[in-house]
Amino acid sequence: MPIRLIVFDLDETLVHATEAPLPHPHDFRVGPYFVHVRPFASELIAFCASRCDVGVWSSADEQYVEAVTERLFGAAAPVRFSWSVAKCVQRIDPKSNGYVYVKDLRRLMKHGYAVDDILMLDDSPEKLQRQPANHIDVPAFMGEPDDTALLDVIERIQSRLDGNRSPGG
Repeated sequence: MPIRLIVFDLDETLVHATEAPLPHPHDFRVGPYFVHVRPFASELIAFCASRCDVGVWSSADEQYVEAVTERLFGAAAPVRFSWSVAKCVQRIDPKSNGYVYVKDLRRLMKHGYAVDDILMLDDSPEKLQRQPANHIDVPAFMGEPDDTALLDVIERIQSRLDGNRSPGG
């Protein structure tokens, strides 16, 4: 099946948000957060939106997700959905004995997407434990202005779109 939908995580994948300012300027603010957009995020979003449907699924609260999604995607790359923690499944993480918010891609089936049609970009593999083959692991972004990881992600997505479905992207 061809990839029809690419789902983006927000925090530490496309942006880094912090309540304390970093030594370099932030891109925008949402509530108490200074939000730093990852370098090449707009190129990645444009690349994906020109080839597939795009959506956002974050384990953050709804108001934050909506505000960041609007700033990153806007009218140039309209998202099919923008989901928050409310759409995640809370599970106990046996490694930390804490909680993890799992993003179960089967929730998208009622929106017309088979699980095999979906790629998810996220810095937290444990959040895609139910569909690890659909995950493209993105190194965590902590606000570094010289980060280039998304250039590699574009190449990895292109490989998947071209039919090279290697596990882990």
